[in-house]
Amino acid sequence: MLDSVEAVLARLPMDGPVPPLPPPVERARLRETFGWTKTQLGTALEVSRETVWTWEKEPPRAPRGAKGQLYARILAYFAAELTRAADPVPAPLEPAPVPVAAAATPAPADAGEDQPLQLGFDIEDPPDLNWDPLPVPEVVPDSAVGFDAPGSWTELPEGVTRPCLRCGGPTTFLVDGQPRHVYLEVHSRMGMPRCGSHLAATRAPAAADHRLPDPAIAVAEPLSAPVASDETVTAPPAPAPEPAAPEPEPVAAPAPVRRPAAPARRPAAAPSSSRRKAARKPAEKPVAPEHADGPLAVLDITDGALTAHLIDGRTVPCPARTLQALAAWSLDKKKIRLGAAKLHDNGFDQDPLLVLTTAAVEHFGLPVHLEDQEDLRLPADHKVVKNLTRAGWELTKSGFGPWPRIFKRLDGKRHCVQLALLPWRALETRAWGTAGDLPAPELARLLGTFARMVITPRGTVAVTAEELMTAVRPPTKAVWSDEENKYISAKVPDTLHTVVDPAPCEAPEEHPLVAADYPEEGSRPASEALDEEACIWIRPINLVTDDERARPNVAALDVSVAFLAACRRLHVGTGPAIHRPHHPDFDPDLPGSWYLDLSHAEFDPRLPNPFTSSGQRPEGPAWYATPTVAYAIELGVEVRPIEAWVRTTHSPYLQLWYERLRAAYLSAMHDLGVTADLDDEAFIAAMATYKDGDPALVTLVNAIKATAKSGIGKLRQRPNLGVDHVFGDPWPALKRVTWRPDIRAAVLSKARTNMHRKMCNLADTADRWPLAVNNDCVVYATDGLSPLPVLLGPDGQPIRGGFRLGVNPGSVKPQGSQTMTWALDLLAAEVNIANEIKDASLVRVA
Repeated sequence: MLDSVEAVLARLPMDGPVPPLPPPVERARLRETFGWTKTQLGTALEVSRETVWTWEKEPPRAPRGAKGQLYARILAYFAAELTRAADPVPAPLEPAPVPVAAAATPAPADAGEDQPLQLGFDIEDPPDLNWDPLPVPEVVPDSAVGFDAPGSWTELPEGVTRPCLRCGGPTTFLVDGQPRHVYLEVHSRMGMPRCGSHLAATRAPAAADHRLPDPAIAVAEPLSAPVASDETVTAPPAPAPEPAAPEPEPVAAPAPVRRPAAPARRPAAAPSSSRRKAARKPAEKPVAPEHADGPLAVLDITDGALTAHLIDGRTVPCPARTLQALAAWSLDKKKIRLGAAKLHDNGFDQDPLLVLTTAAVEHFGLPVHLEDQEDLRLPADHKVVKNLTRAGWELTKSGFGPWPRIFKRLDGKRHCVQLALLPWRALETRAWGTAGDLPAPELARLLGTFARMVITPRGTVAVTAEELMTAVRPPTKAVWSDEENKYISAKVPDTLHTVVDPAPCEAPEEHPLVAADYPEEGSRPASEALDEEACIWIRPINLVTDDERARPNVAALDVSVAFLAACRRLHVGTGPAIHRPHHPDFDPDLPGSWYLDLSHAEFDPRLPNPFTSSGQRPEGPAWYATPTVAYAIELGVEVRPIEAWVRTTHSPYLQLWYERLRAAYLSAMHDLGVTADLDDEAFIAAMATYKDGDPALVTLVNAIKATAKSGIGKLRQRPNLGVDHVFGDPWPALKRVTWRPDIRAAVLSKARTNMHRKMCNLADTADRWPLAVNNDCVVYATDGLSPLPVLLGPDGQPIRGGFRLGVNPGSVKPQGSQTMTWALDLLAAEVNIANEIKDASLVRVA
């Protein structure tokens, strides 16, 4: 039953009534018995693998509209074929004479496509593969190419594609060193069509199709232009949309690619399906009238009057003289229409943001400088706070600080306004630079672009990142209750909807769980704490070889937004930790913490040890996150867990968060001239000068990167030590559903092991060894200032599984270069040159 996607779609009967969908367990059984993977079914339905995964889980979930009809017909076809195969005298099956391109189109564009998917959380369809139309390659005879036995192919590094030898479409696999679509090539031995044969008819008429990629996001001109979201896209991005473009939706990632364990792991993606999807894609929704003035406004005194500067350059007079009047004015849709649409159907619209300059702060009777520099809060007895309370407005528990949130309950609803006070350092300099000093119109445009690309700021970049997590994956949804005869709030599976305690090993030192077991502060042994951090390591000076000393320079490579890249397709626990005390078997599919001994693993001393953040050999049993233990097995290390804390409920919770931040980052970098289609030399040159571009765009890139990094750190927010905190007492962050130190540990574990894997491949292939590692930066000896030769193998080609230059998260960029003499002097003093090379006074960027 190993039919290809194209063969099934061609035979699928599209007439007659739509069969009912079977229960989720039966759906999974039919698919698996027929021999299809989730990826293949997702390709047929033009959805991601994760979407298929949700349809096969309890409680029952299924798509509506054209996708739901096609899904039901495919499952009915599976059932019929399985019944026919079990019949000792099967009737011959006549394929329907329908072209592949037409047969794979389940319904016209208006056949229910606007109906939302009934899922516990949104997972978008995979992005289009918008490669340029290629000429049909000459069919290579079998004698020249040959067929490989199952399991003989290799996989290209993450985010890298090559044109298939047969059909010209992008593939992520190499067969005998040649790029080819593995699934169809292997199954052609069973009589299946080869990947080139079914594309010849569809490529010719499509040659005139010059469709540009759809914009990833809608932003205000001219700060940011859209960029295609698929990592395999090499065509130039489309022009920027008009300022009135709609609120962006999270950009979907490609269907997951895993190392194949069987021949049918990854079918080739046909360009025709991409074109069909583009033809059916509905037009972008216009901005809702209630949000016509944008997500925010910057208030300043202009010509002696309070004026609201909007993101599109317009100004609106503001008559408010008090904060309560300002809040009421901002929510009055007859006077101004501020806010932004929700990012998920189960979520809420984004509240308006009002940014107050120094002049506006003085206008409302607020102090320019806070006296409380520790808590950064206005006293509760301040007259402004009292006046707000008397007028029926309330503040959140955090009080009136740099980002106060004001709300009032009316008609059973909560109406909120977010303020940001610039003179109180609302915009952190480490993320926003000097943006707080910009003129009001420019600041409105900068913050408005960030709001459209990411989300309306809600506080520090860490708070904003946390808000984005729950905005794209809301923890609750409205469901109809027959008992109460109204809609009620219900928890959404596969999201973070309930506060759960960490496992004892996952809790930070100040946590009540630690204090209960170790009453004396600092008495918990290091081996009893999960210590998954980024690697900081230097090679001992005596292990620097003569060949490396003879090279004149060292060059640093920096992994682009490494922690964000580690979130891609990473399954994390969504429920409570379950203790497994008696030598459990390791399961790489279970997120959690494992207690085992990895000190017996031997590694070349010129590489850091991948199991510790220091790069040194572990001293005995310790706790490790699932990605670290899985990597140990990949390296051939014997793994025998002693005990574990695992989470049996899990999902790729951070995937949509990753996709939205990645799309925003690529779009901003594109506007600065760093695009995905640059060759290596052009990319190095662009990275050397991009910070000389539009200062607003450079600030935007820094803010997006800081949001991604700070969001991971926010998952394990620790108490503000020294400010009224007692060891063992809980702190406010513990009450958040997004306070999850185990998720942070999994992300850092994945980032560290990803980097170590690439260093290993570089050492094994080209005999190049790192001199120092600092978080996401690694330094190598070089013959020149450019890091490009470090990345190439002996044949002058990029090293398979090694570092790749590029703008995508997870790829690397030049961090700086220096002389070998400089590096040796610092290594002799045991100074980490990976930390110093960027800020050294004599740094030379290639």
